[in-house]
Order: sequence, then structure tokens, then C-alpha cells
Amino acid sequence: MTNGQIRGGRTVLEVRAQLREAIIKGELPPGTPLTTVRLAERFGVSRTPMREALRMLQEEGFVRFESNQRPVVVEWSAEELETVFAQRILLTALCTRLTVPRLTDADLAHLGDLLVTLQVADTAKDLDAWRGADVEFHQQHMMHASDVLRADLNRLYERSLMFRVMWLGDHGTSSSFSLHDHPEIFEACQRRDPYAASHAAARHLARVALTLLSQLAPDREPLIVREALRFASLDSIAVP
Repeated sequence: MTNGQIRGGRTVLEVRAQLREAIIKGELPPGTPLTTVRLAERFGVSRTPMREALRMLQEEGFVRFESNQRPVVVEWSAEELETVFAQRILLTALCTRLTVPRLTDADLAHLGDLLVTLQVADTAKDLDAWRGADVEFHQQHMMHASDVLRADLNRLYERSLMFRVMWLGDHGTSSSFSLHDHPEIFEACQRRDPYAASHAAARHLARVALTLLSQLAPDREPLIVREALRFASLDSIAVP
């Protein structure tokens, strides 16, 4: 076995992805103690690659190790939700502003196709199709930002996904904010207006965060999200 391959021909990265998906979907809820032996049996691998996968998930913020080195699924707090979404709001606004002036006609056509896919998936209540199209839609209006910025955004997206899955589990496929916000982002991109597009994308994420907070932490004042949105909505900043 080479290049990180383990029993069954899979790699440690694939095992990490499967374990992360189980955490995101709530199959391993926050606070769940994890046993390396049982996880190895569940995923059909030996304990060594499973330990490595758990260490990777620790670095990504999905798993923590207690003082006795026992891994536990990280508990997600309202402050964590706000902080992650605030970072997404700011980075999304930046990446969108960098991308929109460089979008080609083909890029815009694909963005329009993804919007149609979202609407069809929402009508059909197809969560998997909707989630896939949603991810690709937002990647498309940020596609010309640097690889480093987009990699950071992807990590933040994965960390925030658990919250959306928790909420969507009780609220169907999407929600009204998605159906209103995506066309607004698309229309701003069509006009090649980077500020309108970035403002719409930032408002979309803020609306998602505020909706989640209203359900998961209704008594919390979402100051972090509101300030991030205010900052992302500025058209210009004086540069010394």
C-alpha cells in the first residue's frame, strides 16, 4: 500500500472525509466521546490511520482531545457560529469583489444554470441537490479570487455546515432567504457590479447566520455578525 493507502484501498484523507461527514450530518453529535477501536471497525480501517484522521479533524476544529487523550466531537457554541459566519461574510465580500469584474459570459451562463438548479431542487425538496448547487453557485461568483482565499473560505464553510444541517433538518430543504438572495447575487453579477454583488452575498450570509441564531440561540445579540455585515457593505475605505 502506497501514498497513504490503507485497508480497502482508501486513503487517510478519505477516512477523514467520511468521519467529518458523519459529524456534520449529526450521526456523531457534539459532545460524543469517540473510541478509536470502534471507529476503525465502523469504517473498516486499522487504528493507526483512524488516529491520524482524528488528528486532522482536530486541526480543522471538528474534534478535540481531552486531558486523557480521548477524542470528543467538538461542542458548537453560539459564539463559534457567529465568529465563523462573520469571517465568511468578510472573505466572501472580498472574493466576490475580486471576481465579478473578471466573470466571462460563459461564467455568467453557468451561474444562471446553477440558479435554475437551486430553484428546481428547492421545489423538489431535494436537500443533496440543493446543497451541491448552493456550494457551486457561491464558488462561481468567487472563482477568480486567489487559491489561498478560497481555501480559507472552504474551511469556514465546512465548519459552519453543521449548523445549517441542524436547522435544515427541521425546516425542509432551504428557506425563503435563499430563494430571494441568490437571484439578487446573480443579477448583480450580470451587471458586472462587484459592490452590489458583494453586498448581496454578504447580506445572504448574514441572513443565514441570523436565522440560525434565532433558532439555536434566540437570546443572543448577534453583534459580531451585524458588525461584519456593516464592514462588508462599505463601498470604499480610505487607504493611507
